[in-house]
Amino acid sequence: MHPSDPVVWWSPDLIFNQPDWISQAPGRDVLSAMFWVPLVTFWLVTADLPFAASAPAGHGHVYTTEFVDGWNAILRPAGITPGELATLRGIIANGG
Repeated sequence: MHPSDPVVWWSPDLIFNQPDWISQAPGRDVLSAMFWVPLVTFWLVTADLPFAASAPAGHGHVYTTEFVDGWNAILRPAGITPGELATLRGIIANGG
């Protein structure tokens, strides 16, 4: 999951409970100044939800090329090369 994906971090618990993830070091695409405020953090994460799928690849809820690595890790196809995986990522990134 991407650190900036509000879909995976959203929860109604954000309204009154500080989440565990807020005390961890921020991810590569999260502002270091991120902190929890009752009600406010819930609404900020909620406001990000409609835009989560329109972020650039590798951010928000956009996992296009990561599917290649995920399926490769699960299926372990015999004989596939790193170059072929890179080509497949390129095809997927460009919409087929």
